[in-house]
Amino acid sequence: MENEPGTKFFVVCEPGTQHMEALLKVVYELYTDYVLKNPFYEMEMPIRFELFDINLTQAVQKDRVALLGR
Repeated sequence: MENEPGTKFFVVCEPGTQHMEALLKVVYELYTDYVLKNPFYEMEMPIRFELFDINLTQAVQKDRVALLGR
């Protein structure tokens, strides 16, 4: 198998956890909005953008609250 370049996102969760596909879609949308559209970002660089981090944290916490009811 060839080495595939690019950024990959994954979520570690219990089997059967719902809404993970939707969460990954949100993560990808944040990535395109805050990372790929940033003129200072070069592919394969570590992602170090505060707005991406903030919005990613909010999305994960929102999903966690929906799943756990907390």
